[in-house]
Amino acid sequence: MSDEKIVPSEKELVDAIQRIKISNPEFGIKKVTSQVTQDQPTWSVSEKRVKKFLQAQGLIQHSVQKSGVEDDPSIPVSFIDPKLDLKSVSTNVVAKMIDKVVGKGLFAARDIAANEIIFQETPFMYFPPWEGFNMARVGDACGLCAKPFVRQSSLAVRCSHCDMRYCTRQCKSIAWESFHQLECTRLNPAMIDFMNLCENENWIAPMAVSRMYAHLILAHQHGKLETVLSHYDAFATVNQAERQAKETEWIFMEHVTRELWEKTYKLLKKAYYPPPKKCKISNPLPEPLAKKLFEDMETFLDYLGKFNINNQNGGMYLVQSHMNHSCLPNVAIEYPNKMSQYKLSVRALRPIKAGDQLCETYVNPRWDKETRINYLDKSYMFKCNCERCEKDIPLTDELRREMRLRSEND
Repeated sequence: MSDEKIVPSEKELVDAIQRIKISNPEFGIKKVTSQVTQDQPTWSVSEKRVKKFLQAQGLIQHSVQKSGVEDDPSIPVSFIDPKLDLKSVSTNVVAKMIDKVVGKGLFAARDIAANEIIFQETPFMYFPPWEGFNMARVGDACGLCAKPFVRQSSLAVRCSHCDMRYCTRQCKSIAWESFHQLECTRLNPAMIDFMNLCENENWIAPMAVSRMYAHLILAHQHGKLETVLSHYDAFATVNQAERQAKETEWIFMEHVTRELWEKTYKLLKKAYYPPPKKCKISNPLPEPLAKKLFEDMETFLDYLGKFNINNQNGGMYLVQSHMNHSCLPNVAIEYPNKMSQYKLSVRALRPIKAGDQLCETYVNPRWDKETRINYLDKSYMFKCNCERCEKDIPLTDELRREMRLRSEND
């Protein structure tokens, strides 16, 4: 028997490299080469050739600074996504890492005037409130942005398989390419039980996770998996169990909550792993990633936590999600379309100097200090030490005007 090694084809090597990078995104050229030869001992592979294909596929791992503390899983982990083209959204802002606890932040790239719209953004993933989703399911609202149809529109287009309708062909295309090809209940009847459970529990987060998982599956069909996965990985992430452990009732709730998680996860796997043939998924996810998503409960809980600490009214926004909190914010999140909370705007509340950090508020500004601090600790895993909390400053008329808050008497 000959011990002579063989030279793998380009496709064989690229497939092997992609599998390794999905399981070990931090691996550099040397480690990828070593893993290839370990997985395929009959291959003859050089570092030079591995480097060539890593570069061609955009898989060279640049130095990425991550937030998080190794022995404290309650600190969310995030990083600045090297695959995110922030300037395509706005040239008015830059992203920077602050430290391992705070993570990343968004900063003004130039002086910004009061009331200036700094940027507008559509979500990378969106799941509307249940009222909007149920309207969409029967064709009374857009299946992507959940904008209600107040009258018959000549622009509205219908899914070829179910009753879902869309504002425009663009909405239909985005939905189909990012989730609806798998979520459509005519193509994937198993989704009905999953949706019903989530609705009965009034629980949006697992529906959002199902759309993130669908996005990854469909991105792989279009050759965009690496970019889409990188975008999701970069969102601040903390395990949902860590979030709920902050609740004083957790000791009594844990058993029944974990049972619900298991039941929900089982129904999601039934729908997506593998998808039914009618969904026409011709290129299954790489096995390591598929097992991570559908055979590892901790990954599911990471995605639940990821959604819960990042979503803005159901949307996951690649740029807006960089913004940190202050109880004395200098920007406000608003929605230019009064009938939909899909596209958002970020407005300056007052003049902002170049280099200043942009901070929104994660809480109702009318809340008192104790309520704000407790909510932020339980929901976002940090103790607020902003100026308003440190000095216990009440809600001022100036901030009320800047944020365009209604009077409590209105």
